[in-house]
Amino acid sequence: MGEILALFVLLCLSALFSASETAMISLSLARAESLMRESRRGGAALFKLKSEPQRMLVAILIGNNVANIAASALATVFATRHLGSIGPGVAVGVLTLVVLIFAEITPKSIATRHAERISLVVAPLMAGFLWLVSPLVWIFMHIANVFDRKEGAQTHEPHVTESELISMVAYGEEEGTIEQQERQLIERAFTLTDLTVEDVMTPRQKIFMLDGGRMISELLPVLSQARYSRIPLYLNDPDDISRVLHLRDLLPVVTGGELEVPVFGLGRPAKFVPERQAVTETIASFRQEQQHMAIVIDEHGTLKGLVTFEDLLEELVGEIYDESDEPPKEITPLDRNRALLDGSVELRVLEEHFGIDLPGKPTDSISRWLLEKLERIPVAKETFDLDGLRVHVKAASGRQIQQVIVERPPDDAG
Repeated sequence: MGEILALFVLLCLSALFSASETAMISLSLARAESLMRESRRGGAALFKLKSEPQRMLVAILIGNNVANIAASALATVFATRHLGSIGPGVAVGVLTLVVLIFAEITPKSIATRHAERISLVVAPLMAGFLWLVSPLVWIFMHIANVFDRKEGAQTHEPHVTESELISMVAYGEEEGTIEQQERQLIERAFTLTDLTVEDVMTPRQKIFMLDGGRMISELLPVLSQARYSRIPLYLNDPDDISRVLHLRDLLPVVTGGELEVPVFGLGRPAKFVPERQAVTETIASFRQEQQHMAIVIDEHGTLKGLVTFEDLLEELVGEIYDESDEPPKEITPLDRNRALLDGSVELRVLEEHFGIDLPGKPTDSISRWLLEKLERIPVAKETFDLDGLRVHVKAASGRQIQQVIVERPPDDAG
């Protein structure tokens, strides 16, 4: 009776170690830290174990193997005593089945479904066991490290990668813990680091600028209709912008009646940024210098475009419209299989309209989707086939695709 009880205890220990291994490995270090910060019981022990994953795993494997080997030896002795020469064979067969079902498959399946709850319960036990067998853990880790060195230099891998975080956010939206707008904001924050000023600027051809040599009285009709609060100024050469007029600086002059003076004198020195500068770096410089607009130049100092703080912010929060802007329609159906879309519209709108799934991020704009797929900048009136759709570029300028007509082949129509 004592042997059966001992065998039962060993199998329970084996199941405990198996469940502990699966549960704690399934849980991320970030989640373990979060549980510790929430002062959850067992959270501190769990975070400490997760911070030393190799030591934790070695200790659990030691415990699991000792329990299994001891159970095997005890079962063999018990079976031999009662069954004679066939005892060892019976013991191996029966114990293998019992260990697989009750000490491996079942506890690991349960631990997979309830990883967090089980981890918090077993972490203090495993921490105590790790302290108990720490000399053995030290020996086995050094032996393992010898083989690691033979395989080559050790590399440190991050606990959480960017792609894993994005996947976690997408999963959080599916589970209902994160709103769609929150997911979009987080994903855009990651993509923001990959963008340069060139990707978000207004190209030179679309810049609204004025000749600074003209008199204020001449420009008043134009300025009164202007949709911008800051206007680039040049002297003689439109490619040589050197100042920016703030309309609020114009108000005291107009009210004072000093209209027969060149508007250039009211302009403030323009800020210049290289087209290859990172968007994140540009945002930081705008904040530090309290600027809202910059002239974009290439390595030779040639005018390439203009970028505003609003342009940079829109990459994070999406299109921003003020009172004078008319938001474009997301999609304009032309017929059953054709639709007109603005280049800034998200890919998900196209997918929902045609009831299809396209490779790419649903929150990417149509423009970015096309640029990444083609790996070049399409020109206006160009037509091409892409992912089972026919795309006609209706309007494009610089690096921006303004409008496209997307056609689904009739055979694919539902």
